[in-house]
Amino acid sequence: MMVVRTTAWRGEPADAYERWAGLEARAAEELDAALDRAAAEIRSGGGELAARLATIELPAAVPPGGGVPAPSTPVRGPGRPASAAQRDRENRARLAADLAAASPGPRRRLLETIDARLRELGRGGETVQLFEYDPDAFGGDGAVAVAIGDLDTARTIGVVVPGMGTTAVSIGAVTRNAANLQVAARRADPATSTATLAWIGYDAPSGRAAVAQVLTGAHARRGAAELRADLDDLARMRPDDPRVVVFGHSYGATTATTAGAGGALAGTVDAMVLLGSPGAGPVRSASELGMPVFVARDSDDPIPRVGATDGAAQGLRRWFGVELGLGMDPAAPSFGATAVDAEGPTGFGMGAHSGYFDEGSRALDAFATILTGGGADVR
Repeated sequence: MMVVRTTAWRGEPADAYERWAGLEARAAEELDAALDRAAAEIRSGGGELAARLATIELPAAVPPGGGVPAPSTPVRGPGRPASAAQRDRENRARLAADLAAASPGPRRRLLETIDARLRELGRGGETVQLFEYDPDAFGGDGAVAVAIGDLDTARTIGVVVPGMGTTAVSIGAVTRNAANLQVAARRADPATSTATLAWIGYDAPSGRAAVAQVLTGAHARRGAAELRADLDDLARMRPDDPRVVVFGHSYGATTATTAGAGGALAGTVDAMVLLGSPGAGPVRSASELGMPVFVARDSDDPIPRVGATDGAAQGLRRWFGVELGLGMDPAAPSFGATAVDAEGPTGFGMGAHSGYFDEGSRALDAFATILTGGGADVR
């Protein structure tokens, strides 16, 4: 029987996502055209133009796993609590105080959005923990991480890293994905306690400059440092070593692979799942991550094309060492990741891109199997 699915996002958040995702999907074509024109101009300008361009100083590449300063925003605040439950109490108290003091405006609307979503999630009887909270992070976009299930006791933990256009206002969509993963994991293995963490803990590309930002990977490099720090916090909170699986969606997949480059997450994370990924950042093969790596790709998903920099871009790289694009396609056989069956029914276009965590999808069932440790049979 065919399962007909609808998009998980509705209303204003869905409209905003569709606008930015549409720009992101067109970015690859625009980039190729611009690079073709640049290459033609360089060739027509002869050696003199090429010599002048060669003198341009480009920003130094940030080495994987290093050279990225720790975030200056105190996302966790002083006196880091020893448990997720304690962090939840402290963060909720801060949220309540901020709401009581907030004047009408964008910041208050953000606070109300976070508070309303926490209340909504709590009505289901599930343990819900506000693991991180800083509404002023990233120029007011906000940082927030919400656990569904008890991070202090869960034997398996899935960390959902979202992509382009995500800010703290996106808490509804990201926690919905995490909640669907939680339900599916418990269905796959009822005997194992599971928690999922909706992690909006980095400055994902957003706003008017999002398309330009997404093509360089700079936000992924900064986000990688923040993701590593938070996963390290989680590991130090849980010396009993639960199973941790990172699910990187879209640009979040680039952020996750960048965080794990050079095996930086090996021993902290047990597996990584890349879905709708536009590129693996500095990582050239799954083996570099030092853990099992899975990749989910719906053939109707347009976003993986964004990171492609074939043709003229390769010429510019050879001439000037310009870093463009988001790295190797993790779905390519040469990358070496295990393929997950993510084909339909996921809708088309951006519906396919946002539908990997939808109830009834093949991908979600495979994700649950991976999270609970049965990932050998996911094809």
